[in-house]
Amino acid sequence: MDFSVHFLSFFVIQTEGGDAAASGKTYKHYRTMDGDTYEHSEIKHFLDGEFTRICKRKVEKNPNTEQAPTKIGRFIVEPGHELDSNPNYNLFQRLRLVTKMEDFKNHCDDMIRIYMETSAVRGGAFIVASARLTRYFEEPFLFVMKCDFEPKVARISDETSLVAQVDMAISARSMKSIQYPFMPEEGMLEEYELKVHQASHARYFEDFLKYVSYEKSKPEIVSEQVIAMVQEYMEQNQLLGTSPDPAFAAMQGQGEANTYTYGQSAGELGQLSRIDNPEASGPGESYGQYGQNDQYDQSGQPGELGQMAPGYQGQPDEAGEYEDLRTSGDGNMERQTGNSGILHAAPARNQWSPEQAGPGKRGQDNDGYEAWERERQSFELWAYSEKRDLQEKWDHTQVVEAAAKLTEHNEELELKFRLDGIAIKGNLADYGNSIHIARHNGRYVVLIEGDQFQFDKGVSPIELLKPEGLDQVIKRLGEKADDGLPY
Repeated sequence: MDFSVHFLSFFVIQTEGGDAAASGKTYKHYRTMDGDTYEHSEIKHFLDGEFTRICKRKVEKNPNTEQAPTKIGRFIVEPGHELDSNPNYNLFQRLRLVTKMEDFKNHCDDMIRIYMETSAVRGGAFIVASARLTRYFEEPFLFVMKCDFEPKVARISDETSLVAQVDMAISARSMKSIQYPFMPEEGMLEEYELKVHQASHARYFEDFLKYVSYEKSKPEIVSEQVIAMVQEYMEQNQLLGTSPDPAFAAMQGQGEANTYTYGQSAGELGQLSRIDNPEASGPGESYGQYGQNDQYDQSGQPGELGQMAPGYQGQPDEAGEYEDLRTSGDGNMERQTGNSGILHAAPARNQWSPEQAGPGKRGQDNDGYEAWERERQSFELWAYSEKRDLQEKWDHTQVVEAAAKLTEHNEELELKFRLDGIAIKGNLADYGNSIHIARHNGRYVVLIEGDQFQFDKGVSPIELLKPEGLDQVIKRLGEKADDGLPY
């Protein structure tokens, strides 16, 4: 790639005592130059090839690790707004399209002021350059580069002192960089995106760009999808009747999910009409299922409150109004008022509390609710722990189905775990095909099947093994000696 530099500004950042967290941070502008001056400067030799290296550095939108050194950032734009509503984009665009060297210097000064406000700034050289890829584009790229001072750098001096200390030494090898716009392929530009590279645990380049977002890594995406599956599993348990309130579970998991409303007809209270099938409604009829077999008897007289089947929660007040809890099509509880027919919002199923249980059975339901809540909390604790054990919640079929969903669009998702310190590594798609997990005599067993072994460095007697049948191995596992010798 052949780049032609338009402008370049060089700044030096100093921190008191060389401490990255020091409060005394200052910067100094050394020089701003145009393209002609750059071609005959020493900085050209230092940056020679760096623009090409930055552009060709490989990057993935969804990296394989959370701490990937190179990421693709995207300017944050609120719905209904244009790209120029983003302050970071505006600053980068001004630096790209500026035509006067003095204006370029001023805009670079704005950029380094913003950079100096980040929390972990270290001393070093801060370089901003606009350079055009002559083969493809008329408008230049913008490159922001930061080289930290290298500690304990010396040069050979003479026979007496041997070495001489080099102050403020920098190296392109550990350079951090921002490239805008991002070029996914030669000749293609993404004006919404930029490429950030920083091989450091301190993510201050990301802090510096406050209005830029980054795609999640593959492990993060997988973790979120697994958590979503667990939440769905918990909800299904609730719907299938394991919810702490039997009436609540019945309303959500059994019968039809219909919405009912109350109204007045011929001066009567308690007329029940079924919304999804109005023709089926009429005084004195039963109107569908509330739970599994709970039907409603409308035997009320004019001006009286009709007799309600199990599940009725309300009582008439002084004005003759009453309320009832029913389930809507989406499974959420809804509160309905008989006198006015107005539909009111009610808590979703995950906002259920034991206080919603009917009289005489609250204590029993409270125990069920507490058990369900403990299981939910155990899942949350598992999901957000760094080191996790086997949970033994799902059967083999459930795990295979979940893994198939995760690997549907990416078959290269990794599967890594340890069993008593022995590391196993493969792909998630291998589970159930070539990697199997079982229990035998109260201990875990991992079975790995394949067609060919491959041994690397270091010859071992294992390579001379003539494998026996699996049934023989299982038999030997069951006959493990009490003296602790191997199987």
